[in-house]
Parts: sequence; C-alpha cells; structure tokens
Amino acid sequence: MDIREVRKCEVEKVSQFLLKTMEDVYPFQIGDASMRDLTDMESLYINRSKATILAAFSKGKVVGTIALRPYDGRISLLRDRYELVQTCEIIKCYVDKNARRQGIGTRLYEAIERYSNIAGYKMMYLHTHKFLPGGLSFWRKKGFDETLDEFDEWQTVHFEKEITSTK
Repeated sequence: MDIREVRKCEVEKVSQFLLKTMEDVYPFQIGDASMRDLTDMESLYINRSKATILAAFSKGKVVGTIALRPYDGRISLLRDRYELVQTCEIIKCYVDKNARRQGIGTRLYEAIERYSNIAGYKMMYLHTHKFLPGGLSFWRKKGFDETLDEFDEWQTVHFEKEITSTK
C-alpha cells in the first residue's frame, strides 16, 4: 500500500475513483461544488500552498483518498467560529467499499494530519453526513468533536479538532 500526494499525471484516475465512490454512497445527485472539486483538482490541490490531495494506491489502483485545503468560511451556520488563516478543511475522505476496515482511512488521516501540522494550521474542520458508511464513528475515533448537527435533509454533521504541534 502506497499513500502519497497525487501527481498531476494521476488526477484523472483519482477523479474517476472519487466520482464512482461518491455516486455509490450519496443518495442524491452530486452537487456543483463537489463536481468542481473533481474537475479542478489540479488547480485546487496539486502544487498549491497549504492544500493537497493524497491517495492510497494498491497495485496501481486508487483505493482511498483524502484532501485538505484552507477553510474558506463558507458554512454560514459556523460564520466567525474559525480563524480562517489557521483553519484547514478535510474533504474527499473515501475508501473503496471493498477495502474498508483495513486501516486505509486511518493511514490517510494520519498522513493528512502530518501535512496540516507542517502547513502551520491550528484547527481542522470537516463535515460529514450520517448516511456515509462509518463517517461519524471514524471522525470521533480520530479525536474530532462534533460542533453542530444540522438535522437537515443532507444529514450534515460538523466536526473540529485542534492540531497539536509536532514541530
């Protein structure tokens, strides 16, 4: 198992993995913002300061992903909660359904946590949905605190975790 930053030449392969996985787990059509993340992956994550996308590869096949970028404050219910220059957002954390419960998600998370520390972030933010397999329990096990359950049609739950400096 190889976990590393996605290279420019792997963007298409990773985008296809994400699209298929998201179509499998979301009970609704993928939104415009998520589609932009897939089609603009190179400009959003490749060789960009304080942002990255990592993938887990097994025999050349993508079996998991996780990405990190500066949090932009777009969640209106959390407005003014975070210092934007010190907060990152974890997104696109998915593991192939045939490779789940093998530690791949944990290894991806540990790698992105190291990256966030090196990038100088102080806080990690993410949101997940109750219908995503294992999402809530995974993030709780990683030490994230639930900050808001929207009880909305998307079943959105927001989490945060302070980053402990290892520098």
